[in-house]
Amino acid sequence: MKNGHFNVGRYLVGGKVVIGCPQGDNVDVVCESDELPRILEAGAGSAIRRVASAEARLLPPLDRASRVFAVAVNYREHGAEAKTLPPVRPIIFYKAPSNFVAHGEVLNPNKKMTAKFDYEGEIAVVIGRECKDASLETALDHVAGICALDDGSARDLTRVSLGPPGPEAKTWPDWTAAKGLDGASALGPTISCGPDIVAALRARTLRISTRLNGEVVQDESMAEMVFSTEELIVALSSYMTLLPGDVIATGTPAGVGSARNRFLASGDELQVQVSGLDPLCVKVG
Repeated sequence: MKNGHFNVGRYLVGGKVVIGCPQGDNVDVVCESDELPRILEAGAGSAIRRVASAEARLLPPLDRASRVFAVAVNYREHGAEAKTLPPVRPIIFYKAPSNFVAHGEVLNPNKKMTAKFDYEGEIAVVIGRECKDASLETALDHVAGICALDDGSARDLTRVSLGPPGPEAKTWPDWTAAKGLDGASALGPTISCGPDIVAALRARTLRISTRLNGEVVQDESMAEMVFSTEELIVALSSYMTLLPGDVIATGTPAGVGSARNRFLASGDELQVQVSGLDPLCVKVG
């Protein structure tokens, strides 16, 4: 651990879930059980043992009890491509842990449910300390680290017709269906933790980029977010207590597939990268 910085993830080793820190071709196991929230709160500590990376299957860095809160329309240009104005307060929706696959795994396109499977690359902020009614000054004190996230979206499930469908029918948003399909999103590869990460969040210097089959389709600085990380934590912690392991997906920039009329297809390769971090890479099944 250099200057308090470490990467931490969940791994399946010998049929057992452990918490570990990647070290080149190896993984330093720091906890022999699935206790990611505790490690995020306490710090990685010393290695218990070292295993070869080839013997450790990477899992999503998400505890089964963790909650994922996502933020809609939090980049100005994405709002413009969606033909909507910026919201006056954060619009927050929930994503379940079962929605996520790990780095290197295959996204489930859920073809029986959607014909418009879309990507949204995002910076995910992971809570490390319990947080209630945070202030702008204290909000980042509760952050453990960050990672990349793909918010898989079924665009044809986003809205529900009220009454018989038709050109004049009113609709209602249904983000639980559109954003919650099993295995449709990705998180990882690991959580990057440390004071340098918090400093970058505070300075809003990080960038988020998405590549589809090698082509850059999204690339934006978090300085263009409507609501900063601190403002998102303040809003969420005013509603409820945030707990170690909770994830806040901070929003996606312009360039999503629905704006390009280019939805994900089987065999597509998706890469989401936060500046300075290893990329999150997945394929579409």
